[in-house]
Amino acid sequence: MNSLLSLHNVTKNFAPLSAPVVDDVNFEVNAGEIFALLGPSGCGKTTTLRLIAGFERVNSGEIRLEGKCIESQSIHAPPETREIGLVFQNYALFPHLNVLDNVAFGLKRLPQKVRLDRGLEVLEMVGLAEFRDRRPHDLSGGEQQRVALARSIAPSPKLILLDEPFSNLDAGLRQSTRKEVRELLKDAGMTAMLVTHDREEALSFADRVAIMENGGLEQTGAPEAMYNRPKTPFVAEFLGKTNLIPGDARGDCAETRLGRFKLDCHAQGKVMLSIRPEHLEMIHATAGEKNAKLGKIVEREFKGHDLTYRVQIEGEDYFVQTDYRCPYQIGDWVQLKAVEPGVVLGG
Repeated sequence: MNSLLSLHNVTKNFAPLSAPVVDDVNFEVNAGEIFALLGPSGCGKTTTLRLIAGFERVNSGEIRLEGKCIESQSIHAPPETREIGLVFQNYALFPHLNVLDNVAFGLKRLPQKVRLDRGLEVLEMVGLAEFRDRRPHDLSGGEQQRVALARSIAPSPKLILLDEPFSNLDAGLRQSTRKEVRELLKDAGMTAMLVTHDREEALSFADRVAIMENGGLEQTGAPEAMYNRPKTPFVAEFLGKTNLIPGDARGDCAETRLGRFKLDCHAQGKVMLSIRPEHLEMIHATAGEKNAKLGKIVEREFKGHDLTYRVQIEGEDYFVQTDYRCPYQIGDWVQLKAVEPGVVLGG
């Protein structure tokens, strides 16, 4: 695939002796791709977005757009020349302008008729042409989000940056708006980069995800691969509930507190394994293997379509996720069996 945006060894710190907020970051965003930068608050993801947009200067490294350097120690292309659109967390719509004028605002250099025609064209693209004369306060949160997206699309930018764009919406509206915005970006062939702390948002919205922690990138890849094959304990736990189990590896198996587990790769010596709750199953104590360690169910959480159990074995807690039909109750004694290989973690 063709790389549209690339960051090479990008570092940013706000004081000479302070720790870098962005620390030697490298990644690429391909043309037509939706890329998510995911991480907890304070990890450096928003600063990375601001560096790409041109609102901050790098201390070292460089940022390239279509192969052209737009940011380095010696080069700083002004934000307005970068051909990058930005959708803010609070949408930043002008309350005194109607929807059409908001969308056409970034096209000031064009004749008025051309501006309004382009604005209406983009509003039709996002399904809001009928609201062109309304003010932002007359729209729902999801509609305001689409107006903000239309305003970013109108100048035909090479890249759109989305800064926590769904965080102000309630849960139900967040999911439907997320789906609509993704479809709009794909239909328009736009390249976009999402910055978020919400793992569900990143996994469902992006083609690829990069996880950031303490200013650096932990892992980058497709959402399913990241979830199923995390490389570090941080990635494993940040992307969802998991069981971290130490073991002693010998080839494609490891001995653990729960017995022998198959591994996702060959390994030797002490290892840490990640096993998702849905990759464990429970076997009633009377039907399990002899001499296997037994665990007691100490918690059962019913969530409608599935159940999450907490099983205690020799003082350690393990989580198991099952479908809604699982009959086990608190107080039952069970054995745990892995139905998928344990993922060997590094770092």
